[in-house]
Formats: sequence, C-alpha cells, structure tokens
Amino acid sequence: MKYLILLITLALAFDGNACSCLEPKFMEKYIQSDFVARITVTQTFPNQGSAPHYKSNIVIHQLFKGDPVKSLSIYGSSDGKRRSSCDVFFEIGTEMLVYARKADGGRYIFDSCSGYVILTSPRRNNQDRELEMLDFLKQRNIITTSKIRFGADLGERLAVFRGETLRKRFAIFEITFNGNLTVDSVKTITGFNPALDDKLIEILKQSRWVSDRIGLDANGDKVPPGSKLLFAFYYYPAEGKYPSFIGEYDV
Repeated sequence: MKYLILLITLALAFDGNACSCLEPKFMEKYIQSDFVARITVTQTFPNQGSAPHYKSNIVIHQLFKGDPVKSLSIYGSSDGKRRSSCDVFFEIGTEMLVYARKADGGRYIFDSCSGYVILTSPRRNNQDRELEMLDFLKQRNIITTSKIRFGADLGERLAVFRGETLRKRFAIFEITFNGNLTVDSVKTITGFNPALDDKLIEILKQSRWVSDRIGLDANGDKVPPGSKLLFAFYYYPAEGKYPSFIGEYDV
C-alpha cells in the first residue's frame, strides 16, 4: 500500500498539465527547475491570441540557477482572470522566488505547480530557510538538474529523532542510485553532526525508492546507473508540548 501511495504522489507532483499537483519539496523543485531566482515583477503584457501564458518583465535580485533573463512566461491570463486551475497572476511589484522550466525557444515558463514562493515582509521562517538553502547551493556551485523524480517513505524511521537538540536547520545529502533504484552511495553535502548524519545516511540506503519512470517506459523500475538526487532533511525545534523532530518536508 505504501508503495502505491508513493507512486500516486510522484504522479501528482509537478503535474503541470492537469495542475492537480502536490506542493513540491524544496529540493525537488530546485532539481527539476532550469531557472531559479529571487525576482520582482515589473511589467506584464497581454496574452498573444489564444496563448495560455503571458509575458512578464522582471528584475533579478539573486540568480541561483539558469540564465540572467529579463522576462518570464507565466501560465495564466494577464488580466488576472482564472481560466483554469493552472492559471496564476502576479501584480506589478510582487517579489517572489521563481522556479521555472525551459520551454520551446529557450524561454522560461512556470505555473501554479512550479513551487513559486511569494516573499513577504518581514520574511516568514520557512522563507528565510529556503533563501538560506538557495544561498548555500549557490556558494557551493551545486546546480544539479534532473527531470527524474524519486520518492521513498521515510516517515516512521525518522520518529527516533524526536527530542533532538540541534543548531542547524537543515542537512543535504547527495544520493547516487544503481540502475535498479537501490542506493549505491550517499554523500553528505552539509549535515547536522557526524553521528546523526551517519544514521540518516543509513536510513536513505535502506529505504525502498521509486521513480516516476515506473510504468512510463520500457525501463520499468530502472533509472540510468549513476542517477543522482539531492535530498534534504529539516530540523524543527520543540514548540510547547510538541517535541522537536526531523522531517523530510519543509513546512
């Protein structure tokens, strides 16, 4: 049953065609995207004919991935009217984190499933953490891009870490897969502490992984040998009667 749920989750994640997507994890949308930046919308232009997207000029404040473009294509209507569940519209002056894919002609485009984040003032904790992680990846020149999606059920195995007291808010690991989706190796990109990192690495190695290639092509449950995945864990301090915990979701 858990295996089936994982497959359904992968099918829904980033389902830009139907827009029946789940909120993507930070590392998932970073890896899947061709363009990642903190931007401000400066101008919008009407949809051309029956085009499902409109053009917006932008100012890039921080470029984390991709080319330094001056405009993006956004799936939606420039007049702000929603024609489908995929449509999004942003007022001039909106500051946001954008995760976009490269479309025909080299333009970058994004929609409601891309994982964009509208930035507030003051920043919320999860926004600060996302910016911190993007800064870290840029400083380390980690620009991994892969269109293969992976998933594993780790929830129950992470329960043993409840009550931990840690200084860092996140840890990132690089997983290298064998062709049959078993884990070949795990490298710590940035960790919590060596002892805890070793335990998390062991969990990653022992977990059953799936990919969105299952049922989609002749390779079935196989991926190209050496396929890599960046995977993050998040530390959440205790709040009131609730103990601290480590999770795989950024909330």
